[in-house]
Amino acid sequence: MRNLIVLVVFAAFFITDIALDLNAGIPLTHVWHEAALFVLALGATIWQLRLIVQKNGHISSLSTELLETKKSYQEWKEKAHANTQVLGQLIENEFGIWHLSQSERDVALLLIKGFSMKEIADIRHTHEKTVRQQATSIYKKSGLSGRQELAAFFLEDMLSLPGKTP
Repeated sequence: MRNLIVLVVFAAFFITDIALDLNAGIPLTHVWHEAALFVLALGATIWQLRLIVQKNGHISSLSTELLETKKSYQEWKEKAHANTQVLGQLIENEFGIWHLSQSERDVALLLIKGFSMKEIADIRHTHEKTVRQQATSIYKKSGLSGRQELAAFFLEDMLSLPGKTP
């Protein structure tokens, strides 16, 4: 935009100078030379205007695309939140069927999320040995053999490959 202003100011100076030269009786070759420079400045101004219009159009297009992406993300987030609540309730129901204590439920959720035994112990402010004992109890009560089976029990059907039925 600043370049455009500079070009317009130069064009105005050229027109003023040409008018003064014509009134002062300056030779026409000099006036034609200045007129050619004015035409070049005018062409550069028009070219800059075209670039600005293109850039503004591109910015407008990107702004529209960004708004659409934000809207799409918000819709996905709302759907995911609703489904997460349903999944959380299903997991809680299954924990109830397995007769897990509240501590075991907490540990099981953290195992499903992929936390290590040490991380779970740190989160729960307990010893890693306690977490390992609780994990063993979870696997025994659920009839599952380990962390992978625990996670797969809840996630396997949700994460099937596209085009494949679970």
